[in-house]
Amino acid sequence: MLNPDVSLQGILDPELSQTIALLARQEGQTMLQWVQNQLREAVRADSRPHNCEKQVSKVSEALNTLERLKQQRANYLAAHGQLLNVDTVAILDQLREERDAEILACLNYHRD
Repeated sequence: MLNPDVSLQGILDPELSQTIALLARQEGQTMLQWVQNQLREAVRADSRPHNCEKQVSKVSEALNTLERLKQQRANYLAAHGQLLNVDTVAILDQLREERDAEILACLNYHRD
């Protein structure tokens, strides 16, 4: 197995390699460990603003959608007076009852 520091030193310019070796030694790490830790922190620091921007964008999009729905509702009310006063729960319950009755009738028919 190759020594990770040796292979890392082979791809870096000598001055950068010496600087990383010194910093890694000061922190009690190998060069590879030190570089990996630095990269992890850089990625974390870089990804935080992007995640925030994405979340802000999603929230903004949701708020815009709600605003459009609010406007559409206001337009409907202006054109038609008021919303229909319909008990949707009662309608759904009635539809379920009818469906259940049809299923039971079908099951009873096939048993006979």
